[in-house]
Amino acid sequence: MKQKNSLWTKIKNNRKLRCGGFSVLLTAVVIALIVLLSALFDGLEDRFALQVDCSFNEATTQGEVTREVLAQLDKDVELYTVIPASGGNEDLLSLVKRYEVASDRVTVIKENLLGDPLLRNAFTDATGNRTVTDDCLIVYCPDTGLSRILTNEDYYYRAYNMETGYYDQILVSYEKIITEAICFVIQDSIPCIQILSGHREKTQDQTAFLEQILNEANYQVVRVNLATGDTLNPENPLMLLSPQYDLTDEELNALVEFAKAGGDFFITSEFGDPLNLENFNALLRSYGIEALPGLTIANEKETNSYYSNYPVILMPYLQDTDITHSLLSAGESIIMVTEARSYRLSDPQPDGVMAYPLLITGEAYIRRTSDDGTSILWHEDDPEGKFPVSVWSDKMYENGVTSHMFVIGDSNVFLEYWMQLNTSSNAFMLQIIRSLQEREPISLNISPKAAQRERLSMGDIKPAVIVIVMLPLLILLGALLVLIPRKNL
Repeated sequence: MKQKNSLWTKIKNNRKLRCGGFSVLLTAVVIALIVLLSALFDGLEDRFALQVDCSFNEATTQGEVTREVLAQLDKDVELYTVIPASGGNEDLLSLVKRYEVASDRVTVIKENLLGDPLLRNAFTDATGNRTVTDDCLIVYCPDTGLSRILTNEDYYYRAYNMETGYYDQILVSYEKIITEAICFVIQDSIPCIQILSGHREKTQDQTAFLEQILNEANYQVVRVNLATGDTLNPENPLMLLSPQYDLTDEELNALVEFAKAGGDFFITSEFGDPLNLENFNALLRSYGIEALPGLTIANEKETNSYYSNYPVILMPYLQDTDITHSLLSAGESIIMVTEARSYRLSDPQPDGVMAYPLLITGEAYIRRTSDDGTSILWHEDDPEGKFPVSVWSDKMYENGVTSHMFVIGDSNVFLEYWMQLNTSSNAFMLQIIRSLQEREPISLNISPKAAQRERLSMGDIKPAVIVIVMLPLLILLGALLVLIPRKNL
């Protein structure tokens, strides 16, 4: 006891020990406070996503549209971030966390396939055949049972670069894709597109790009084969993509009953497709539409009506109708059709039918290939004029139900990737489907972000160079102003 008192007395009487001990104690207290504050701030940041978005493209910042969607959520949504061993995309994970903070209806759940291999079969993408993979995001609504599986391929796409003239600008759209997926899974019913098969129509490989666009617009795509017992749902539009074989009488009757129940048709054809399909042609005629034989070729004098030096690649004029007015207003009017078939409107129109053109060529002629089959040059007996290459028709039945039909004399306009990138074909197709289904597709006005930082130019670095050069000079000038008056001291 005496020894302890003696030690304490020495510390009190020795100024160095007293001050040193106080400094050690103060340092320990400060360190403890820093650790506690750090843990507190880490917890707050994790709970409220307070991390500042310092990315050059603000990839993890939510916009007003997303905040409105989250504020109006009336169902719970779960976001499963399936993270690989490498750690995953930090920008994406930060953005997903902000969804949970912005709405009590959203829950973020971190998963890993190594830790939970059963997760691979727990969810199926509602718009297609996607399954859970490493490094994906699952958007799921327990109330509806719907889920979307998103991967990096969904977020990135190429855009046209005005400076280079190529599609080499890479954009990223995390927020748009995730928010649209949330809007999709909370729906009580899924918007769906049916594709008829069984008549050697375009194959699934050929329609891959078309189906990708539909999936990205949150449509489910299903194939229907009437010969195998499949049935049609009149609430969902039916695509007939260049059939090569005719409909049977039973199939034609099924399509008629489909139309009488309000079913709608989306039909593509090509000039090389057979014209002797009696039942298929009967279906078209019942909507006041007749296909014309031959290849539609632009008059070379009207250069605005075809692409470059290829008069067989038509650039028809989009007509101003109730269907197309929004496209024209938005400047989405560049449509190309290749090796197209033209149509004629029946005169007179069948009872209850109102058909009108959507796309009309410039001055053109229809090259009938029955004579020599090779030359596309105009012959005397070739019809000339301006021809519809796409037609819309409304047919009202006696029970008051209206069925719609869209027909276009080309398939590549919707199937080719080049067309999707360089023309307004996607906007045109989605507008047609919107009008057929009378239901708005999920497409939110959320701007994408640049995925790559722009390269610095001399104009960009001039200010930095000026600052770097001028700063030492200013310091030197300040020193001279201080030293010169003192040189005689």
